[in-house]
Amino acid sequence: MGLSVLLLLSLLCLVSCQNDILKPNAQQIEKLCKDRPENEYFRLSTEGDCRDVVRCDRAGLTGTIRLGGVKCPNGLAFDIFKQTCDWKGRVSNCDKLERPRKALPNLVTDEPVCPDGKLQCGDGECLEKALFCNDKKDCNDGSDENACSVETDPNRSPECDSTQCVLPDCFCSADGTRIPGALEPNSVHYLITY
Repeated sequence: MGLSVLLLLSLLCLVSCQNDILKPNAQQIEKLCKDRPENEYFRLSTEGDCRDVVRCDRAGLTGTIRLGGVKCPNGLAFDIFKQTCDWKGRVSNCDKLERPRKALPNLVTDEPVCPDGKLQCGDGECLEKALFCNDKKDCNDGSDENACSVETDPNRSPECDSTQCVLPDCFCSADGTRIPGALEPNSVHYLITY
């Protein structure tokens, strides 16, 4: 009888422990979501058929963090790297809980951390600003190539100042509808193509 009770308790613990992993409490959710982008899906477990993923979601006025779940339809599995459902036979990362984290450079600081003309890599190293987003990993952690979107590239063109912008040298409107100096389109004789 003692052995069967121990076996039953072990089985209950196994089910209970798995439920704790699959249904984390608020503290565990906070930890899972720390420094994670809100639009990134991840797995809570590699067990099962590779269809279930969750993402972090802030809810309500207080910004309570909760997990929102998605389940791929039958025959499909969630590809962690592509962040989408795909045919099960084409998904080779069902053993991964999340996509790898890329180190980011430290571009915005309250106080300067590097000499003029240099920026800080994610690991604290300071390199010339021109080495960032040049399609070559120069930081030891590769962070100089991980923040290169139009919004984050430290070598991007400066934002257009519409008070300084004068045709034909400058055109500030991203969608091509605003003309510098608030001119009417019929008063401008330039052909603008893109």
